Amino acid sequence: MALTLKKAHECIERGFAKAEALGFQVAIAVVDDAGHLVACDRMDGALWVTPEIARAKANAAAAFRAPTLELEERFAKRQLFADNVATLGAWQLVFGKGAVPLVEDGQIVGAVGVSGAVPADHDHTIADEAAGHPVLPRGH
Repeated sequence: MALTLKKAHECIERGFAKAEALGFQVAIAVVDDAGHLVACDRMDGALWVTPEIARAKANAAAAFRAPTLELEERFAKRQLFADNVATLGAWQLVFGKGAVPLVEDGQIVGAVGVSGAVPADHDHTIADEAAGHPVLPRGH
């Protein structure tokens, strides 16, 4: 299945509602499974750079087919590798918390990335909500 613009906008709406409930102004980017931008929006008051960071996080989640929470942990001890991968080709990749793959019928169809909440754990919570699978606290 392909990621539609309608589904991308639904992700952004869910994410914005969660961000607002938590008291943050963020940007949310939704990319397809190849990292092509489907939709991106920035809440009033979010920093101007947040859309680019959100997209780079979404690109990383789509490229590695994993939440950036896991990628941040995976690459923490491989900083040189992460830095080199982040500058390959025309894609920008950020391996920090705040992006998750979008899954439909067991297939990854894209990813959603969030930027603007501090600390970035909140970006990740918002991304999970935007993707339609709110995360449980660790240990559950």
